[in-house]
Amino acid sequence: MRRGSLLAAAVLLLLSFPLFSQALPIPGFNQAYRDGTGYWGACPMGTDGCPDRIETAGCLITALASVLEYYRITLTIPAYASCTGAARAGMDPGILNDWLREHGGYGRCAEDRIGNCCLEWTAVPDEVRLYQHENLSSTGLDEPSQATIDRALAQGYPVIAGVHWGAYCHGTTRKSENCHWIVLTGKVGETYTITDPYNRDKHDPRGVRTTLNRGTFGAYTIDRFVVAEGPVPRAGTETRISVSLQDEKALVINLTGSGGRFLVFARAIDPQGTVSYVHLSGGRLLLSPTRRSLFPAPVELHRGKNELPTGGLPGAIPGSYTLEVWIETPERPGIPVAADIISYRIETAEAPESPPIVLSIGIAAGLALVISLLVGLIALAVER
Repeated sequence: MRRGSLLAAAVLLLLSFPLFSQALPIPGFNQAYRDGTGYWGACPMGTDGCPDRIETAGCLITALASVLEYYRITLTIPAYASCTGAARAGMDPGILNDWLREHGGYGRCAEDRIGNCCLEWTAVPDEVRLYQHENLSSTGLDEPSQATIDRALAQGYPVIAGVHWGAYCHGTTRKSENCHWIVLTGKVGETYTITDPYNRDKHDPRGVRTTLNRGTFGAYTIDRFVVAEGPVPRAGTETRISVSLQDEKALVINLTGSGGRFLVFARAIDPQGTVSYVHLSGGRLLLSPTRRSLFPAPVELHRGKNELPTGGLPGAIPGSYTLEVWIETPERPGIPVAADIISYRIETAEAPESPPIVLSIGIAAGLALVISLLVGLIALAVER
């Protein structure tokens, strides 16, 4: 086999799905996030002695906070009502939780043993209108539900969905529906792109952007869903991003819009479920556990179409990868302007039985041994 063929067969990269559709730039939050002061994952939820914490039971309000941030809705919390003990303004799960506690946003559910722990949907800020639906299929989506979700996403409206995976929630309870809440952000083939509010990395304030069939806890099935209609931000439509593969071996990012300076970020989920940030170094795409931009500095884009080749693809473990790419402005870090997701596979080909270099070394060693023996025999003959 020729050397070029050997190198080409060493690592074979193939697309497992077509290019993913444009996803709404939902700025997902991580319900389990804890910084140095324990905020916000450790904050108590509910009222009247509810024992829940955001990190363990706050997936729904975290998903809702992501939607409110997408609509750029801000809330103000006085110091006495803040989990941090300081006045705060803006939007994140901690702010929303404190606001709900002060505005009758929690009620009693049948499963609540103590206190009021369940979200009161009618207490959500007036800028957003919520429409609740039930999926009647236990294995996928019924046709009316799929049509409703697709229409909402096409109009720029995110969908908050209660999901389950497996027979029971986490395998430790008898509850079998609405085990977890996520945000649907786009459509790709027969599945959806999502923001999962549970990120196992408690030091990362962001949720995990992935697909419905590759959630943090597994492949999700939608039970109940809520269409959240609000003032769709224009920023997501002014600048668009699409990600593709060139010759199935190199990542190419295309951005179209009015131009400007942007920070480009990429995160990969490997076959083992590990989430890593992707960065370019020395012409190679490397993975890092900490948040960092794809390029070392903001990129300057001109009006129209811009192509950003990166070379190669991140990852060395064989299997299926999910790759999310998004852009932010330096003036508003942490707020995606546009995002896209693709999926690809890395398959390692079997090594040839007799690599030419190994065979050459073996032949050279054999010749050296023969020559040494001949020299030794000649020396003995001369001495005699």
